[in-house]
Amino acid sequence: MLAISQSVGIQWGALSPALVLLLLFLLRAGDLTLATLRMLAVMRGRRLPAWLLGLLQAGFFMLGAAGLLSNLQNPLNLLAYAAGFATGNVLGLSLENRLAPGHSLLRVISQDRGEAVLHSLWQAGWGATEMAGRGQGGTVGYILCYIPRRALGRVQRSIQEADPQAFISVQYVRALQGGWKA
Repeated sequence: MLAISQSVGIQWGALSPALVLLLLFLLRAGDLTLATLRMLAVMRGRRLPAWLLGLLQAGFFMLGAAGLLSNLQNPLNLLAYAAGFATGNVLGLSLENRLAPGHSLLRVISQDRGEAVLHSLWQAGWGATEMAGRGQGGTVGYILCYIPRRALGRVQRSIQEADPQAFISVQYVRALQGGWKA
């Protein structure tokens, strides 16, 4: 069981070296996972989630840093802390991709199958608008489509089935108002 001191913290000296390694890794991985999610909440203008994530992140960081600094005699502790840092980055990005909040704007450029792409989007229930554009090879279809980020992979596959040569770019949209199924 963890030895928790009266002054809020972990009595690192009372723990086994293996438990210290594990805690340093987990605290640092948790810190960086929360930092990644907090940064994305800030970018999206989500104040309360950013504040809550920042509060938790600071606690994890302080506990982990205190543990590392009080146990510098074991070089494996530094390695566990660094491995937690690297793991936290990957976990944060993976979790954010799985949650996939918000909307994306797809810009699709199709040389000669723009109408097929447009109809495949409409048949799948997505709102899409096609405009005529001009590329190096002549007139192209330029299609705009707003979708929830969670649907991105499915919609991209649908577009590629309609036109395997289509150029697709994706942009995060911070705010949506009005329009088709906003």
